[in-house]
Amino acid sequence: MVSQSVKAVVLAGGTAAWSGEPKALLAINGISLILRIVNGLQALPSITQIAVVGPDSVLSTLHDLPRPCIKVHAASDLWTNTQLGIKAVQPNPEDYLLLCAADMPFVTAESLDKFLRAALETGADLTYLAVPLAGFKRFLALEKFHRTSAKLREGILTGGNLLLLRAKALPNITAFADQAIRSRKSLWRLGKIAGWKLLLKWLLSNLPIIGDAFTISVGELERRAEELLGCRCKAIIADLPELAFDIDKLEDYELAKSASLKS
Repeated sequence: MVSQSVKAVVLAGGTAAWSGEPKALLAINGISLILRIVNGLQALPSITQIAVVGPDSVLSTLHDLPRPCIKVHAASDLWTNTQLGIKAVQPNPEDYLLLCAADMPFVTAESLDKFLRAALETGADLTYLAVPLAGFKRFLALEKFHRTSAKLREGILTGGNLLLLRAKALPNITAFADQAIRSRKSLWRLGKIAGWKLLLKWLLSNLPIIGDAFTISVGELERRAEELLGCRCKAIIADLPELAFDIDKLEDYELAKSASLKS
């Protein structure tokens, strides 16, 4: 387990499009998604505080826990909810903040600890998880599965559902956060944020004849992020599909229930 103190913010404000109910209350093997992430975090001694941002129906389920959670009523959008959660844990500038989604059906304390250990060892101000798509598919035992991903020099990678940041970097990040959040599902929009030089290189990398010569590296993306945010940024490439799978569609939920029964 990691020894560095970390404050966690769990974002549980999303709704299931097919039912209109909070995604955090969806159950896998009788355990709700919100309790899966909270239980995983509470099992880590390095997590000193947990704030859960969600609707009343989600917050009301957080009782009889080993350690109390700070309950924060969700607002209208993801970035506002993120800010509310951060404010609730009252971080000092040197504190680390773990921001994570509440809809990870396979999350475990072990997978969270592996990410935290790797992220803290970098000493970076902002650390993001990237998971090889091949490992993601092996984990689900599916060769064909649609997932937003990017072909980089290090391989085809998909993003995790959490990131670690140092509180003192928040002022640098705030100016870009809303735009990045709104663009997170679109590689084209993310490319525009990254800059036209990287965007052009990405477009050339997708041409069959000359593509490999222009493939972008993770290091290039890290350097561009540092230019934009004014802080040290690092991507952690790790085979942690438990932290990359989330539930956006009914098919995702059905797949998660089916996979959990086989495990």
